[in-house]
Amino acid sequence: MKEWLINIRPPKYLRYLFFIGYCWYRSFRSERDEAHNSAMILLGTFHGILLLSIVFMLIPEQIFTNNKYYTLIPVIILVFLLFYYLFSYQNKWQNFVAEFKHIKRKQQRIGLIYLVFLQFWCFLFG
Repeated sequence: MKEWLINIRPPKYLRYLFFIGYCWYRSFRSERDEAHNSAMILLGTFHGILLLSIVFMLIPEQIFTNNKYYTLIPVIILVFLLFYYLFSYQNKWQNFVAEFKHIKRKQQRIGLIYLVFLQFWCFLFG
């Protein structure tokens, strides 16, 4: 089981967006040591909002008898665990940074536009 968890890799677009977020956070002096965690939380937040909006659209209203916001806790835990195993488990994030380190600063700024577009799209859809 442990080998299987080590070999899990996120899709390439997610690794690229992680690298862009990592480089952006790394440019701040206060985030220098924890840039990988900040980028992971950023991407997890976007995808968590997207997942919650899909759950709220697909599950009928009758299932939420008391409060539909009780669904937030399991979804947040699920997204946190998923992104932990995709990026932080056994320091996988270092391999993803090394995979894209050849990208120049100008291309990273264009990637930052993609990251902002993803954020806008997730919030709009959510």
